[in-house]
Amino acid sequence: MRRSLARLSIPFRQPFATATGVVSERELLLLRLDDEDGHIGFGEAAPFEPYDGCSVESVIEALRGGDSTGPPAEGAPPQAHAAYELAVLDLEARRAGRSVGEPGAEKIAVNRTLPAGPPAEVADRAAQGVKEGFSCFKVKVGLPDDVERVRAVRAAIGPWPALRVDANGVWSADEAVAALDELKQFDIELAEQPCASLPELAEVRSRLAGVPIAADESIRTPDDVREAAALGACHAVNVKLASSGGFTAAREAVRAAGAAGLVPYLSSTLDGPWGIAAALQLAATEKLSLACGLATLELFDADIARSLPGPVAGLLAVPQGPGLGVAVDDAALAEVLVEELDE
Repeated sequence: MRRSLARLSIPFRQPFATATGVVSERELLLLRLDDEDGHIGFGEAAPFEPYDGCSVESVIEALRGGDSTGPPAEGAPPQAHAAYELAVLDLEARRAGRSVGEPGAEKIAVNRTLPAGPPAEVADRAAQGVKEGFSCFKVKVGLPDDVERVRAVRAAIGPWPALRVDANGVWSADEAVAALDELKQFDIELAEQPCASLPELAEVRSRLAGVPIAADESIRTPDDVREAAALGACHAVNVKLASSGGFTAAREAVRAAGAAGLVPYLSSTLDGPWGIAAALQLAATEKLSLACGLATLELFDADIARSLPGPVAGLLAVPQGPGLGVAVDDAALAEVLVEELDE
């Protein structure tokens, strides 16, 4: 089996702002496996250093090291394991003429993600989302103008759509309690990762009524899910394939959440089409009920972002395969290719 690796850079339509900073492009790694019979499998590595502390270079090193045909070494970044597993699953499923995931829902409810920005601009994007049929919105918070921005979004979408806030862990427990106590007037469905650690989330949950808490960055493994449940840290858990280590690991985390009485859902780490396709197939397999944060390809300005159909009425179609069900033409790939890395 031949293995090759490419480095991609996909530009955003507009700079993507959160409480942790602003990015104008998304770097990804694409692993390709070719077998002797001409079958191909693709796997995506989506490290995002401002979010997960994992650099692209560390994942490149992990994917290029060790056995040229085997998985990354134990202890490699989870994003490297995710890329390898997805490529293998894609290849095997293409050989068999089936999808990676098991039969499930044909469409998945998704939220529209609203980056931090001037309240009027964010509200305009939210209003457009209502016209497009979204019934769930997520607003980035953790900045001085949070109240104005969330107020503007709620006014733009009206009283019915679900409204989430996401602080990406930047608050202390005291700051989170104060901020969310003020934001709860806008009928918040849930607050994602208001603080960095699970003990802090548990403190916020014990002190704050009226805003359900979701653990996000602090959840990677099934053990993290079980710890969150034991601490009483949250009501829901947001699982990401990239930081979990792949399809199988994310599925185990989702199932651990259900077993612990927590509500699971899936989100993207601003993934490319292969990561989104895998997450959609997993969401369908596990029959998730909460809207998932997987409608992020629309944030990009490149043909590769249109490799999967966009959301319709707040729903994303689940790719039916074969494999991950992603077909990217050479021109779309060349548009975002930074370099091909010899294996």
